[in-house]
Formats: sequence, structure tokens, C-alpha cells
Amino acid sequence: MWIMAKRKRILWADYAKCLGIVAVVLGHAINRGEPGKALDVVYNSIYWWHMPLFFIIGGFFLKPIRFNLAGWRYLLLKRAKPLLLSYLFNGIFLILLSHFVRQQSWHYTWNYFMRLLYGGQTLNNYLSVFWFMTTYILGIIAAIILISLVKAPLFQILFSSVIFGIGIILQGTDFWSHSDFPWDALVVPLVIFWMVCGYNSFKLFRKICLKWKLLYLVSAILLYAVLIYRYAIGKLGFELWLKSDQITTGKQALLIPLALCFGVFVLCEIIGHFGTFKLLLTVGRNSEIIMYYHRAAFDITTAIAFLDHWYLRLLVGIFVPLLFAYFLRLLKRRLYPKENEGTKIQGPFRRFLLAVFREYLSLNSAK
Repeated sequence: MWIMAKRKRILWADYAKCLGIVAVVLGHAINRGEPGKALDVVYNSIYWWHMPLFFIIGGFFLKPIRFNLAGWRYLLLKRAKPLLLSYLFNGIFLILLSHFVRQQSWHYTWNYFMRLLYGGQTLNNYLSVFWFMTTYILGIIAAIILISLVKAPLFQILFSSVIFGIGIILQGTDFWSHSDFPWDALVVPLVIFWMVCGYNSFKLFRKICLKWKLLYLVSAILLYAVLIYRYAIGKLGFELWLKSDQITTGKQALLIPLALCFGVFVLCEIIGHFGTFKLLLTVGRNSEIIMYYHRAAFDITTAIAFLDHWYLRLLVGIFVPLLFAYFLRLLKRRLYPKENEGTKIQGPFRRFLLAVFREYLSLNSAK
């Protein structure tokens, strides 16, 4: 998902992913029953921008296709397939982990597997954030088709804005009498808009001089402060709960996340001017595995009483997945050294299992 193979990594984009994933983990850490008005305000306000941020970044490197065999192969096999495999492999692993750690019945676990296929709001506990990946997959496919059909940037933004509006109208729609839409597909119209905005703004962003970016950053910080203050005193009711389809007003959802996310991008570019910060890069480049595994890592804080505070859950939710990614990287190097890649493994079933395991290691190894 966030792997940019054969592409020079962009420092500020990795920093932005770092801030985004820290906000995601923070939101879930606070959501574990922490009392206090201040934490409630923080909890709500970070949801205004942290998930749209990842969708916008996902649009940075979209590539239009031709509607021929090569184009569809690129879209479905190179872009969608790795994301789907990541979703399934990590989902299966976490369901089995949940079964043994939480001592769940096999009946519950089997239903958990079925819910993994259905996705969306049906997923909870370890898999509660997996709605993001399914909407990301569908968003990538739809956004690439849109920018391939519509060439003019202005019309791309216009069409995606209309799709966004349709998505707002459809929020809360039932699916064959079920309130849970498969793969949380009702979020996809919003995702398309954010990805198209990311696609069109990426090149323009790099051309804007630093002076104007600084001015915008100050404006974005002031805007965020005003919004938080108004929310705290009950004058603003903006909510952006994408998974549960709770979005208060379409105009606010259209403008506020974009304004805040581009403020984050400017802030991260400025941080990049001060040098390379290894910790920020490591967290940003491993944001996918942190996204997948931080909920499971929270169980450590539940088992150890003195860790059961939001700020310690935040640290555990970030650094335990990082250690897991590092372990997978070492395991991959140990099991699959380059000089042994040509060695034949006997038995079709064993070859299949090892191929699956190798794919899982490749998808989750630390970068």
C-alpha cells in the first residue's frame, strides 16, 4: 500500500504518514474509556483529518491507464492484488491470534473469518481498522479509472466532488435490509475525491514557494485551533466517523479535512528542511503494519495494569508493531537468503505453504 518500489521516497510524505499513524493509534488509545473533556475533544478532532490524510497520500502516485489488457493487468494485479493479499494474510493471522490470546471459541473464530470477507462495520477488536484497507482498494481502482477517463484536472476534481456529494447522501443506506455495507463501500465515494485531490495537488504542491506554504501553515493551525475551540464549547458539531457512516455535514466534510491535511503536508515539508529524523521515517515507512497490529498490541496494556493508560497504549501501539516488523524482516533474511532463492522445495503442498509464508513476510517486513 505505502510501498513505492523503484521510486525515490519523498521525505515529507513519510513524515506525514508518521503523524497520521500516530494520530490513528492515539485515537484508538483514547477510545478505551479514558475520561475527561480534553481527551474527548482531542479524540474527535483528530478524526477530522487522520484517515483522509492516508487517502490523499494514496492519490499522490496514481497513474492513468489505457483500457487494454496491459492497463487492466497493471490496475488489478500490480495495484489491487498486493493490497488484497495484505488484507487477507494479515486478517487471517490476527483472527487466529485473537482466537488463542482471547480464548475465543472456534464458532466465533469461523464467523470472524466470514466477517473478514464481508468487511466494513462487521469487523471489530483486532480487525476494527480493516475497513480502511477495503475502502482503499476500491478507492484506488475507482480513482484510477476516473483519471483515465477524464483527462482535464479541473473536470477530475469536479466529477470527484459530485461523487463525494453522492456518497454523503448515501451515508446510512441499508444493504438488502442490513445496516452494514460490504467492504464499507459507502465510504468509497469520499475516498475517490480525496485520492483525486491528492493526485492533482502533488505536483502543484512542490511548485509552491516556501513563503506561501508557511503562510498557509499558520492559517491551517489557526483554523484547527478555532475549530477545536468551537467544538469544545459546543458551537461546532462536525464529526467524521467514516467507518460508521456518521458525517454531520457534507460541506464541512468536503473542506475541513482537505484544509487540515495540506497543513500537515506543509508542516512535514518544513520538518524535512531541518534534516532526516530516523524515528519519524521508521514510523512513517511502517505505517501499514502499525495500522494492522496496534489494536492487538493494546492487549499487552490490558494484561499489565500499569501500562493501561492512553499515553502508554500509544507507545505500545506504535513500537510493538515496529518490533514485529523488524522480527519479520530478520526472519525473511534468515529463511530466504538471496543465494538460496533458486533452491527447489519438495512437495506441492509444502511449496504452497512456504510461498504463502514468504508472501506474508514480504508484505510486512520492515522497510
